[in-house]
Amino acid sequence: MPPALLQVSHLSRTFGTMTAVDDINLSLEPGQLLGLLGPNGAGKSTTIRMLAGLLEPSSGTIRYQEWSLAEHPTEAKRLFGYVADQPLIFPLLTGWEYVQFVGGLYGFSSDEIKRKAWPLLERFHLIPAIHRRADHYSHGMQQKLALVAQLVHEPQVLLADEPTVGLDPASAAEMSHIFREFCQAGHAILISTHLLNMAQELCDTVVILSKGRLIAEGSPQALVDNAGDSLQELFLRLTREEDTGS
Repeated sequence: MPPALLQVSHLSRTFGTMTAVDDINLSLEPGQLLGLLGPNGAGKSTTIRMLAGLLEPSSGTIRYQEWSLAEHPTEAKRLFGYVADQPLIFPLLTGWEYVQFVGGLYGFSSDEIKRKAWPLLERFHLIPAIHRRADHYSHGMQQKLALVAQLVHEPQVLLADEPTVGLDPASAAEMSHIFREFCQAGHAILISTHLLNMAQELCDTVVILSKGRLIAEGSPQALVDNAGDSLQELFLRLTREEDTGS
């Protein structure tokens, strides 16, 4: 059996005496869309930043297929894309220059980048603004541009931290369609989100974090069936129990 696209084992991160992420285990298989849920301060963004190689774990391992992120960062980083909650856009570049820059980092020619990116830009209605400087883009436009740039190199795994923040409903729906198509092509996605309805509709698996610990994991339907609640009610009950220690 081929290795998982992403395998996370006993991942922890401390900041002084505070434990932000506490012994998390995760895996992503081809075609899987995993939602990382939790209240503010639960450790979602810290987890994703470690998976993206932006923050060093205090302990634990992260592997993309056969490559350890710590031991073989270049090989591992070729296998994933990362969309931050605050898009990492160079403000003095035009939108198209930014897409070309990111695609060029992965060795694609201008023609290849255009072939891969243009249909996505059209779906997000970014073509009329694509030659404007990115600092003139709204947050939602920057978010869509960052996603397109990451999808150009067809990563095996896409990491997306609150990807729908700042998007209008039509753009959020289009992003969901693109995510489904991406997974149907054999890739995998890990997203963090506060939108429980979206997670319930979109994700194959959800993981609920509270105070850095994994407190529930499974398909949205299985979690709801076992608990007798909606996903929102289950989320609120579990995180409230963590807060009260009951």
